[in-house]
Amino acid sequence: MEEISPKQEQQVPQVQRQSFVETLTPLLEDRSPRASGLPEPESTIGHAHSDSVHRGVRGSDSIELKDLESRYSAHMQAHDITPAVSGVSGEAKYPPTSLLRNITTDMASKDIINSLPPPPPYNLSVEELTIGVPPPKPVLPLPIPIPIPEFLRKKAQNSEAPLRHIVRNISAKCDSGEMLAIIGGSGSGKTTVLNAIVGRLANLPIEHGSISYSPLRATQNEKKILSARRMKDKIGFVKQTDTLLAHLTVRETLRYAAALRLPAGISTETREAIVTQTIEELGLRDAADTVVGGTLRKGISGGERRRLSIGCILVTMPSVLVADEPTTGLDATTSYNLLLTLSQLAKRNRTVVLTLHQPRSSAFPLFDRILLLSKGRVVYSGHRQRCFPWFASLNHVPGSDVNPLDWLIDVSTVDTREGREEESRQRVAALIDSWEDGGLDFVNKGDSIDGVDGNTIVPERVMSDSNMNASAVEVAGLLHVENWDLNRIGMLRQTVVLFSRANKNMYRNYGYMLTSAAQSMVLGVALGLAFFRLGETPADIQSLKMLCFQYVPYYTYLVLIFSIYKFCAADLIIFDREREDHLYAVAPWLISELLSNAPIQIISAAVFALIVYFMTNMRTDDLAANLFIFITAIIMEQFATIGFSLLAASINRIYATASLIANATQIFFAMSAGALLIRPPPYIDWVKYISSYYFGFRAVTISQFQNRQFLCENVVGIARNQCEGNQVLTGLRIPIDHNPGYYLAGLFGLGLVEYLISGILLATYHPGGVKHAMQVVSLDRGKEVAIGGDLDISRQRIDVEVKGLTFSWNRRNNRKTILHNVNAKFPAGQVTAILGPSGAGKSTLLQILSSRSMNPGPFARFETEGLVTLNGEARMKKSRSLVAFVEQEDDYHLPALTVRETLRYAAILRLPKSMSRKRKIARAEEVLRMLGLIECADTLVGGELVKGISGGEKRRLSLAVEMINDPSILVVDEPTSGLDSLTANNVMLALKSIAESGRTVIVSIHQPRSDIWHAGIDNVILLAKGGRTAYSGPKAGVEKMCASVGWPIPEMVNPADWILDMVSVDNRGEQENITRERVKHIVNQWEITERKSMEELATMGKPVDATKVIYESDGGTPFYISIPVIIDRMLRNLWRQQPGYSAAAFVLSFTLVELPFEIVGSLLFTVITNIGAGLQTNARIFFQYAFAVWALQSNGESFGMMFGVVTRDMGVNVSLVSAYISILVQLSGIVSASVPNWLSKLAWGTTLKYATRIIVVNEATGLQLNCTQTEIQNGECLIQNGQDLLNLFGFKDLRTGRFCAILLAVTIAYRILAWAFVRAKVASL
Repeated sequence: MEEISPKQEQQVPQVQRQSFVETLTPLLEDRSPRASGLPEPESTIGHAHSDSVHRGVRGSDSIELKDLESRYSAHMQAHDITPAVSGVSGEAKYPPTSLLRNITTDMASKDIINSLPPPPPYNLSVEELTIGVPPPKPVLPLPIPIPIPEFLRKKAQNSEAPLRHIVRNISAKCDSGEMLAIIGGSGSGKTTVLNAIVGRLANLPIEHGSISYSPLRATQNEKKILSARRMKDKIGFVKQTDTLLAHLTVRETLRYAAALRLPAGISTETREAIVTQTIEELGLRDAADTVVGGTLRKGISGGERRRLSIGCILVTMPSVLVADEPTTGLDATTSYNLLLTLSQLAKRNRTVVLTLHQPRSSAFPLFDRILLLSKGRVVYSGHRQRCFPWFASLNHVPGSDVNPLDWLIDVSTVDTREGREEESRQRVAALIDSWEDGGLDFVNKGDSIDGVDGNTIVPERVMSDSNMNASAVEVAGLLHVENWDLNRIGMLRQTVVLFSRANKNMYRNYGYMLTSAAQSMVLGVALGLAFFRLGETPADIQSLKMLCFQYVPYYTYLVLIFSIYKFCAADLIIFDREREDHLYAVAPWLISELLSNAPIQIISAAVFALIVYFMTNMRTDDLAANLFIFITAIIMEQFATIGFSLLAASINRIYATASLIANATQIFFAMSAGALLIRPPPYIDWVKYISSYYFGFRAVTISQFQNRQFLCENVVGIARNQCEGNQVLTGLRIPIDHNPGYYLAGLFGLGLVEYLISGILLATYHPGGVKHAMQVVSLDRGKEVAIGGDLDISRQRIDVEVKGLTFSWNRRNNRKTILHNVNAKFPAGQVTAILGPSGAGKSTLLQILSSRSMNPGPFARFETEGLVTLNGEARMKKSRSLVAFVEQEDDYHLPALTVRETLRYAAILRLPKSMSRKRKIARAEEVLRMLGLIECADTLVGGELVKGISGGEKRRLSLAVEMINDPSILVVDEPTSGLDSLTANNVMLALKSIAESGRTVIVSIHQPRSDIWHAGIDNVILLAKGGRTAYSGPKAGVEKMCASVGWPIPEMVNPADWILDMVSVDNRGEQENITRERVKHIVNQWEITERKSMEELATMGKPVDATKVIYESDGGTPFYISIPVIIDRMLRNLWRQQPGYSAAAFVLSFTLVELPFEIVGSLLFTVITNIGAGLQTNARIFFQYAFAVWALQSNGESFGMMFGVVTRDMGVNVSLVSAYISILVQLSGIVSASVPNWLSKLAWGTTLKYATRIIVVNEATGLQLNCTQTEIQNGECLIQNGQDLLNLFGFKDLRTGRFCAILLAVTIAYRILAWAFVRAKVASL
């Protein structure tokens, strides 16, 4: 066993982690495992599960409250726990001084954050807060839902049930210098209370109560009560979800956050020092220069993203720091270090409020106050010291071997497992009633006894300049304590910082840059081919006229759709969140976005213009001037289009709605431009002054035709009129003396106006943010009850083994090893847990085990060595059908379905066809109850913009969907993250039960409570950072391993927390080298042990053959079952706003669901454009017109499916579909009369060729025009009848019925092709 020298022992920061047991009883006073070099152990061990709620003193065994308090005080004295003034005068603060022993007297010279002058202190007070569920807003069932008027809505609401509440009568306090922990089960209202504290409740109504902040430093006469809204500049809020720029590194992200959040006067050196300190505090040193990453680029781990989001707030100096689940996704060691950092910040005159799900027991002494919630009601609210005396007065005392925080959550949560629900529901109801009857009086009485009044100004720890480092002295001079103000950077520096940030994020996005360049070249070549080498005949002149207009929608439509997606899906989400924190004004953001995007946009537009100009043989005389006008026109068109995209996204953040607004408006822009309709009707004509089409068309047309004479050889008569450029301009009603510069200036001005209006909307109108969903009334709620627990599903036992697995990322010889020589066994019938700190490769190992594909990013690749076997056989591609994988992300559920509906559809689609529908639904109800989802069963799941169930409930729903059919191998990434401790324990017990039935269960866990370790885990894979194995084998061998490397597990310590601490590197100060050497020693020792084991196995000879793996059919649920189910599911989701079935079932169901909407839309469009526009019509023409519109719409959806399979990124998909459709339009035969013959023949393979032929032939047949002689002379009227039009386009076959039949066949063919794409994608997974 390795000894630690006294010198090393002194270097280890000692952190005494006292548990509740140590607080109540002096039995463990002499236990001191300090020689281990690790933080002192915590009392979280115990084989008690949720049954620990019932342990302790009851009835005659109850102890007197005074005796409990005296034992508490005696224990404090015995452990030298002295009262520490922090936040409230006279308040005895726990934990002991030894807890913060790592804060040394010279910390001011080492710890920059703690040496900075503190912000002004504020006390938080929540008084009787009641928040309701948003009232329903009935809408008309149209494609765009229209709200029912208020006066009609009131009549319908008179009969509705009373308004439900999310939280009710919540009262809490948190003074400056204190940390308040809001805890409770999933769905208890923690996040709602937190959003209320920071003033971000969206559409939730506050029915009663108030939230206020009061400054401590003001005199009694000056003291003001401030609302959360008025405190907006002094509150730092860390949300549950991480919204970060994907292409910045961790260090750069923090640098930009510091530049935007810290006071303007702080020097660059000081700001950099604060960033470095934050990286150290959060353990991000190893990932400091790694990009954050996103959908298409592998970056930092989920835990590192969480810490980075917190770091972006920690670099600032808020008076109130609020964090929603800051430890979710972090390992136990990092979680504790983070909470310790937050506690230290609280002691510096900050008010810290946070929510927690699964805190370890050592965190309990860090909290000054506790707010315990259950289903939106208060169970306890007050100082930590008074918490357990209150429960003891109600005859509820925890056992001697449980985590006090876990016990609090257990005792206040309804356990929905069979046989426990009624008793736990009664217990929780009694606790809530007891608190409302006298809880506050009990807490206030205790506070007064302890001398806590909450009104005394906190004496601040004053540091002399000699104890401050240079950075702290600088900040102290800038921020006068008595007149503290945020004083962030001004608009000019905001613009510089935002431009630098956007510029780096843009030009590291190689995929976007390549896509922009490629689309410009592809679109340019396609348009050039459609108008290839135009000559000087009347037909070519007509094509040139159309080209002068067509370049606008052809190029800018793609820009429009992609820009709206980019704004809605990324840019404005980050903007909205940062604007909520008031980091910058709107103008700097607009300028930075414009400037950072300008170079790539200008280059792309210029490339497109050059290709089109020379391929189409546009005007060559005075080439430089005319080419410059064309390039400038395209650049200005792009500028105005992006401005309009931003305007649409500013009106509505939902991509579908914003794009609908833009597309509808573009129709009027095109009609009023003067090309398609030379004399638009008066109600449309005015639109041209706000249309980029009008300015762009006129600028290029004047450039190409003004004072130009075409040869027109052998052309005589009226057609000769088109051979004079000025005559063409006259025919288009364009004055021949106009200068193209006027219209280019108009384009630029239009773009500026669009940006200006967008800026005003962004500053004053806030459509973004999350709205809250309402509960749905289920007509069949709970009708089906599980018919026993037997699923009648036969599953084979499969042992999984990993041999010598090494997985690395490589880009241009820059190699990063994620997993290194991992050897592990995952036996059937057992639960194997993968443990390790953030960044140890846990999620990567799970993805490899489940055969999931991963994207390394542009110009990079993953390299894999080693083998994965199933029952001794090398894994094959079809083995994926044996594995169910539950990812960390839970955003794939349909947002407008309820929890119960989601599970029932999953059961019907996933369970064997031999099971009856009734038994499948019964299984769904069984899983619903097993995972504690019964309370939210009829609540909408919700999504990005609609708040439905809580994050913890969504996590359980994801797990429930995969648990429905009990797969042979169940792989779960972080099944307990985001869950309260009771639910986490129940989930692990459910997984254990699944494993005992013969399944192989593999999970990764960050913070397992001791109950889970003892009852829910059979085998352990312990990974250190870099994917190196520290242990792999049965759980029983962990203790022996720890002892062999010199770190034996002390008694009364959670082994999971101990081993996570053991293999974690502490990046703070001197601890880094010590802990890094410790981890290296442990890993090396395991490698030696592993080699010996492999040598022993080699001498034993060939192993006995395992059971051969039988691969099940992957055909999915039969058509006759899946089709009606998928249709029903899609309709429900559409009306209210996973593959267990085949690709054919999905495509056919999607087609049948969309068909009614397509038909209605096509008929409405036909009424407006065919009848409303005054075209020739009768019954046959009307329905053929509608049929052609429907075919085009259906064909667009097929393209969407195909390109959606090609790329996972929706923005790229939108770009590809738009570009492809734009190209097809040019080949339709009516946009250009000069399409090369070979391209014209290729166009017969598209739906556009037939659809346009049907519409044009029907309109031209029998058409007679009444043109005046003047209109004929000036070229405004090129044809006199429909036959002239047909001759112009070369249409000879006029059989529209034949074209309709072919169009139907081509439309179906494209849908079949879409199915082939989907099927190929599913087969490749």
